[in-house]
Amino acid sequence: MLRRTHALFAMSVAVFLRLTPSQVVASAFFGIISDMDHTLGLRHRGFTHSLLFAFLGFVATSALFPNLAIPVLTGITTHIFADMLNPEGVELFYPARRNYRILKLRFDSKLGNGLIVALSVFLVVLRLRGYSVDVGMLKAVVNFIHDQALKLGLR
Repeated sequence: MLRRTHALFAMSVAVFLRLTPSQVVASAFFGIISDMDHTLGLRHRGFTHSLLFAFLGFVATSALFPNLAIPVLTGITTHIFADMLNPEGVELFYPARRNYRILKLRFDSKLGNGLIVALSVFLVVLRLRGYSVDVGMLKAVVNFIHDQALKLGLR
């Protein structure tokens, strides 16, 4: 998918999760961070497009910057989902090299990007109509990880 589509999708999910405005913006940033694999010389849609990367990013951010942990998880997981619409898919269970995909739409496909935009609009409309997901359990996990990091002297 296109960079702007990744950012929009991450933002709309963050709105649906009732995150703060600054966390919505952070989610957009983390919605495009997975494509840093190009810059780092890593295989595209490998490690940075995996559940392992999402988990490690969530845990590390929970320990160091707890306010950003849920936006990190939101951004990375929405990016992974959107790239699973691509024919190449993603190495979801990295280091296993098998690629997983949902559809076979090119990254610049009007249909694929349109689907993500439509889903994004749908999530925002749902939120405006009073629907949302409570991330209380995720916040409790973030607080637990952060407390343990403090006990270990990581901050």
